[in-house]
Amino acid sequence: MRGTTQEGGMVRGSRRMSRLPAGGPRRLARVRAALRDERSGRVVFVSHCLLNQNTRYPGGAFCAGAVVEAIEPLLRDGVGICQMPCPERVVWGGVGKRHVVRFWARPGARNVAERGLVPFLGYTRLRYRTLARRVAREIADHRANGIETVAIVGVGGSPSCGVVTTADMAVALEKVVACPIDRLTRELVNGAIDSATRSGRGIFADELAGALRRRGIDVPFVEHDLAAGSASGDVSGLVER
Repeated sequence: MRGTTQEGGMVRGSRRMSRLPAGGPRRLARVRAALRDERSGRVVFVSHCLLNQNTRYPGGAFCAGAVVEAIEPLLRDGVGICQMPCPERVVWGGVGKRHVVRFWARPGARNVAERGLVPFLGYTRLRYRTLARRVAREIADHRANGIETVAIVGVGGSPSCGVVTTADMAVALEKVVACPIDRLTRELVNGAIDSATRSGRGIFADELAGALRRRGIDVPFVEHDLAAGSASGDVSGLVER
């Protein structure tokens, strides 16, 4: 009896839904036109840490909170700001990135860190792919509702969110792991990451570009250089239209 009741409830529910008025694209467009408001119809998707430096790796925050020089032009030009999830926070052990940072300043763990790096990066890419698909769905949803994504802003030198430049994790990890804890400094950590910088996309940026390409969506990617306080692409030129 219980199964019959549930089935009957689903049938009745579907019948009620079928009696709802149709909501086709043309009708929805007419509703939006009739209720036109002040929205600009333009958004930018930005890396999480550009709005929240508290999620950066230890020693890697270059300001107290949001990166003003990256965000202020968007606010001034009336562009909506969509904050992407921090992939490193999600996959690398929370805000503290404990799955990576636990190897820092542990010379005795160097061999373990080196052997585990390849499978760890493979796992990272698989998890990032899921996050990238979620962001691509959000961009597609905005697009379907007449809102243009004018740019995706990554972070220069990031192994995850770099667009023009990324970091070679093996090179950076070797220097940070080998340093004794009593000699560990912010300058050493950032110097190790700077020395590992190379041309190319970070893992998350690469997966997001692929997810958008599969949906047939073309969005410009630019990156913000936190240390220099500048962008690799002309963000202002993209938004001032």
